[in-house]
Amino acid sequence: MSLSDLWKQLQESTVWKQLQEIPDTDPMRVVRAANASPMTLDGTRTYVVGRERPMVIDPGPADLAHLENVIRAMGGRMPIAVLLTHSHSDHAAGALPLATATGAPVMMGKGALSVNFNLNVGRWLADGDTVETDVGTLRAVATPGHAPEHLCFHWTGGEAPANGALFVGDHFMGTGDTTLVAPPEGDLGAYLRSLDKVNALNADVFYPAHGGPMHDPSVTVDRYWKHRAERIEQVVRALRRTGPSHARGILEAVYGAGLDPALRTAAEGSLTAILGFLVSEGHAVADGNGTYDLTELGRAE
Repeated sequence: MSLSDLWKQLQESTVWKQLQEIPDTDPMRVVRAANASPMTLDGTRTYVVGRERPMVIDPGPADLAHLENVIRAMGGRMPIAVLLTHSHSDHAAGALPLATATGAPVMMGKGALSVNFNLNVGRWLADGDTVETDVGTLRAVATPGHAPEHLCFHWTGGEAPANGALFVGDHFMGTGDTTLVAPPEGDLGAYLRSLDKVNALNADVFYPAHGGPMHDPSVTVDRYWKHRAERIEQVVRALRRTGPSHARGILEAVYGAGLDPALRTAAEGSLTAILGFLVSEGHAVADGNGTYDLTELGRAE
């Protein structure tokens, strides 16, 4: 059965009426997909914000069981929008099936380098654009770094926390102190600027797509900044020892011999992003073949 058939069947069944009669509870519901992995932690979290006018943030993978749970979480209401933090499949592959079934427009930021599934975007969001629901306003916050089109959504007013809540997609993970920033999509300089940008919002809580809520956002941002600064310094030290090298050549020096093999590709990508950042800051040079060396400025620090 397709999601459209399921949506139609639900609307024609007594279940739909029963869902509509369930008393309103929380203004936000969370539905976790069954796609746990080293990169998605315990699975992608889809957020449903609103009661009478719900919005869906990151519908997750194109998994029928998950999308059925998302529909049920809307309590028998039609969604007014499907919002995407970015286009990676664990966040966005379910967008078109959900939009097709419900008639809700897909909304996201521009700039994705490649998407291998159809999204049929109904509205492109820019920094500061807003979408209204019955429990407050969601404002798009451009946060490139993990991906060029990455947006966070700042929920304010209505029933939002006093200083708002920020749906952070993959800008933060609910556990640990890092998220993937790797070429060709990832840009470390942009990511660090985005960290400062979200910190200035002074939100009360961060809701990541992977892992649980983060209730002390400023401490979280500081921790992520510290982790990146330490990694950058490790890369500089490794290049001082080895001389010209590529990301794979300094992988063990930075991450150690015990790195989980499942994370080696991501770790190598992260190092490539750091090397690119050092080039942009004038601390390193690249030879065009993936090899990097420190400049006099990089060696002097």
